[in-house]
Amino acid sequence: MLQQPTSAHDWALWLFEHLEEVEFAGANWQGRLPSDLNFDAIVAAIPKSLLGLTDDRYRLIEFHPEMGDVYPDMAALVAGQRQRGVPIEFSVRDIGYTHGKTDFVPESVRYYLDTVKLWELLKSFADYEVNQSIVFIKSYESKIEVRPEYGADDLLPLNGLTEFGVTYFESDHHREAKRNIVRSAVLELCKGISVIRLADLLPKFSDLVDRVKSSYALYTVDFSFEKLRSEVDSKNVEDMLRLNKTLADIQNQLLALPAAMLIAGAGVKADSMAANLTIWFGVTVFSWVMQKLVANQQNSVAVIKQEVQLRIDKVTAQPPDISNRVLPMFSDLQNRIALQHTTLKKVGYAVWVVWFAVSAVAINAQWPNVFPDCSIWLVDFAKQVGANVVQFFGKS
Repeated sequence: MLQQPTSAHDWALWLFEHLEEVEFAGANWQGRLPSDLNFDAIVAAIPKSLLGLTDDRYRLIEFHPEMGDVYPDMAALVAGQRQRGVPIEFSVRDIGYTHGKTDFVPESVRYYLDTVKLWELLKSFADYEVNQSIVFIKSYESKIEVRPEYGADDLLPLNGLTEFGVTYFESDHHREAKRNIVRSAVLELCKGISVIRLADLLPKFSDLVDRVKSSYALYTVDFSFEKLRSEVDSKNVEDMLRLNKTLADIQNQLLALPAAMLIAGAGVKADSMAANLTIWFGVTVFSWVMQKLVANQQNSVAVIKQEVQLRIDKVTAQPPDISNRVLPMFSDLQNRIALQHTTLKKVGYAVWVVWFAVSAVAINAQWPNVFPDCSIWLVDFAKQVGANVVQFFGKS
């Protein structure tokens, strides 16, 4: 028993294959069913949408192959709603192609499939639809209506369509930004007109791709800049607070420096070795501890400086368009690091000044004649050295 087709498409192909004397009869095709096939059973099995008039006396069957998506040529395929969507299964008889079954896909069919794909991509980003057209609108004055009108003769190769679709339409990354970019590119491409056929847009496909790519490249630069600037701002604030903390952590100890001077001045006593030694020893321990604290804070500043330099190196490695705009943001932080380092060095010097001053006060209180005697000795020594110098040069 002859196996019958299961779809209108396959029935149309079956009829072309099995009917005899097949010919085009105006609005439909017709042919004679061979006598070895059951006429009534075949007619009953043919889908109603495909079947036309029948004549059992002459075994004639009329049918409409286009209702089963079987077309004589590309011109018949590329028409009506098929300009907006590809049938699930279709055949083009003059090139012997059946979609999904023929291994080799002719150029004309590939161009058609790509054109429908382009329409679907543009439709997915359109602002709204009117009838069967799509509209891109930026303002009342700036809008364009794209109509899905084209024929087989308008089909062109759309090189790079797959990558273009995946990158800018199907990816969710920066989707809204890409939609705005595509809208602007279409409007710029169609500037000065309000309605355009898809047939007129196809030759401009390469230009459309270039415009979208260029605009998106500029967007990503700005996006990277904003992201990097935000990171740098956040880190700079953190580092500034850490720098402030290097002094805040020892500010109570710093307030003890003038107190040490006052205690030494008020506490030392003439000929009181125990009191003077105790004061001197206490100030010495305090100075030693302060030096360690200052050194620790200087190390913290050095670590912050290293971290900042690493971030600067990272920014420098970015494209010049980004790095040149971000690097100036480090200036204040670098100046603050240098200032903090200098301040801590001065604090260290101040600690030693206090220690020397307290030591001098304690020595002077315990041995009042030490400094006067040392002064007299230094004056005499200087005079002696001066006399020797004069005598040396006089002999010369």
